[in-house]
Amino acid sequence: MVQVKNLSADQRIAVESILGRTLRDEESLIIRPARMLKDAPATAERAHWFRRYQDQLDTFAERVKDIPENEIDSAIEEAVEYARHHAE
Repeated sequence: MVQVKNLSADQRIAVESILGRTLRDEESLIIRPARMLKDAPATAERAHWFRRYQDQLDTFAERVKDIPENEIDSAIEEAVEYARHHAE
């Protein structure tokens, strides 16, 4: 974990440009690298896991199919705001 106040000016500018917002000195960052596709399993296994991922997305879509898109967007925005304020 890195405290924003301890970042160099260049680091802070880079992170803010990625996040698309200004950071506050009292915030902290945790950065974890994501697994890249080139590190993914071989073709057959990759296809299997991708199908499972698509199936999971289809399940989520089915669960919210009758909910208006603006309500979904509002719920996402509310969750993001909650997370931002409670992560401090």
